[in-house]
This record gives sequence, structure tokens and C-alpha cells, in this order.
Amino acid sequence: MGQPAAKQGDRIVATDTHIELVPVGSSTVPTPIPNPFTGIIDGSLSSNVNIMGKPAATVDSTATNTPSHSPKSGPFQKAPKNKGKISVGSTTVKINGKLAARNGDAAITCNDPADIPVGKVVAAGTVIIGG
Repeated sequence: MGQPAAKQGDRIVATDTHIELVPVGSSTVPTPIPNPFTGIIDGSLSSNVNIMGKPAATVDSTATNTPSHSPKSGPFQKAPKNKGKISVGSTTVKINGKLAARNGDAAITCNDPADIPVGKVVAAGTVIIGG
């Protein structure tokens, strides 16, 4: 069954884990803390294919987390990149030689110690892409 095509302005959502240095007495303890990722798809989009009047998203299109991650219990051990990248797309439809991105496709988001594919594309619209 097909899914709505992803385009500029759609989102990547995830729960990222970042290490915060939580104060304990006179020391700090590196502690993994969950952080919501809500990135607006805004980079590496098609330059000549539009979906509902906006540039189409493909595998490798990027999103910027909005708002940026902010520490909850202490400073971040490593500053989050606040970026996501679509990593999976349609196996049957390509745009500019890249797999077309759709609602529900996987995305890699910023995490510690390494970026991992915990994100999902959230897209809505009238253009449906299969496979």
C-alpha cells in the first residue's frame, strides 16, 4: 500500500538519547536522557520535482530539529547536532536517482554515542507513493 510522499516542511520525529553530565555532590555522572526530536525537512531536497508545490524529499534529505535539544539535568557531554537524515525510501519510485521518501520511512537522528535510525518521516498530502 502506498504512503503520502514526503516534501519540504514535513517532519522527522524520534526520541533521541543524549548524555548529560548530571551533578552528584561535587562530581558529575554521565547519564543518558531521552530528548524529543521534531525536525522539519529542509535540506537536500529535489531541485526539479515538486510534491504539492514543494520540493520532494528523498533518501538523504535532512531535517533540522525545532526546537533544538536543551539539557534537562546538566550540560550535554557532547553538543547534539539537531539534524536528522532520511535513510529509507520507496523501493519502486526514484526522484533524481534517489529513493522517494514517504510517510513512515526510517530516518537517522542525532543520538549519543552515535547517530541511529530511530526516526520516522511524518508526511501528509494527496500524492501517494508505493513500494
